[in-house]
Amino acid sequence: MLIFDCLKKSVSNLSVIRDFYNSYRKNILMAGKIKICVVRTDRLGDMVLTLPMCKALKDNCPNSEVSIIARRYVKPLLENCPVIDNVFFIDDYENGIKEIFKKNIFDVAYFPRPRLNECFSAYMNRIPLRVGTAYRYYSLLFNHKVYDHRKTAEYHEAEYNTRLVASVLKKDVRTELVKPFINNAAKEKVNNILNYYNIDKEIIIIHPGSGGSAFNWKPENFGEVSNILNTATNYNIIITGIKEEFEICEKVTKYCPGSINLCGKFDLWEMLALISLSKLLLANSTGVLHIAAALDIPVVGIYPNSPHLSPKRWGPYSAKSRVVCPPDNENENERDNMNSIPIMNVVNNSLELLNLI
Repeated sequence: MLIFDCLKKSVSNLSVIRDFYNSYRKNILMAGKIKICVVRTDRLGDMVLTLPMCKALKDNCPNSEVSIIARRYVKPLLENCPVIDNVFFIDDYENGIKEIFKKNIFDVAYFPRPRLNECFSAYMNRIPLRVGTAYRYYSLLFNHKVYDHRKTAEYHEAEYNTRLVASVLKKDVRTELVKPFINNAAKEKVNNILNYYNIDKEIIIIHPGSGGSAFNWKPENFGEVSNILNTATNYNIIITGIKEEFEICEKVTKYCPGSINLCGKFDLWEMLALISLSKLLLANSTGVLHIAAALDIPVVGIYPNSPHLSPKRWGPYSAKSRVVCPPDNENENERDNMNSIPIMNVVNNSLELLNLI
């Protein structure tokens, strides 16, 4: 009986301690003008889906100063962003994030996609509140852990990110994409390129590559869809991609002679402007798809079924979207067979978003 009473008292004490630290962490986040950094140093689409947590921080901690630590590659997404006060690019510092943390004082650091060196640097610089997943071997570097298994895809990636904020605040927060700023100089250059190619109609963007970030649908399939859309609509079909994807885009163009291959013609500022002018974007699971969703442009995304790659986690976070996956198959080897996706499924979803059927 004595042992039971001791255990009960210990559990009660632990509960009190836990509640105290939960309150302490929440108070840090809500206290006056604090400095918060969000560390996201990977790819384009990841940054689009991370900005909602910055908006959640601004909405719920209006006196805070929110900074992003990122790769310079994503700079166009962060230009004139209303939910960010400062941007630090790790590429600009010889010692990367270690130097950023040393030269800047932050009260809170969020790690939506943690890296050991980044988390360790925050720990060594004694940032008071460090928030990240509970499921990494180095999670002990965080003093507020969030128990979400992202690979199970119970939530969308954008929601996983805002849940980091909600977990500290102990309340639900909204998940909303942040519309990118369109640079006027970039928009002018895009219009000049479109005029040069005599593109004077509404445009549909076909983006068949993914920069290696996803399972790809065959370029021949994109080409057949493009050709059908070219015939069924009065729109110009534009094929886009980074310069390394030129051969992929050329294959699409061969199947759709009426399309125009502008692969490699646009930098990221210009790609943002081009997407903002389009009526529809068709792509694999990749960054430009998320940009289109954030710009409120209709999108059709092509995805595998495995949870960690599926649209449930990585799909376009938009009401103006459709996703197409391989047919359900009990054979695990076939569940992500992108070649099994029927071309007409993609066509019909595209025409529906264009209000043509």
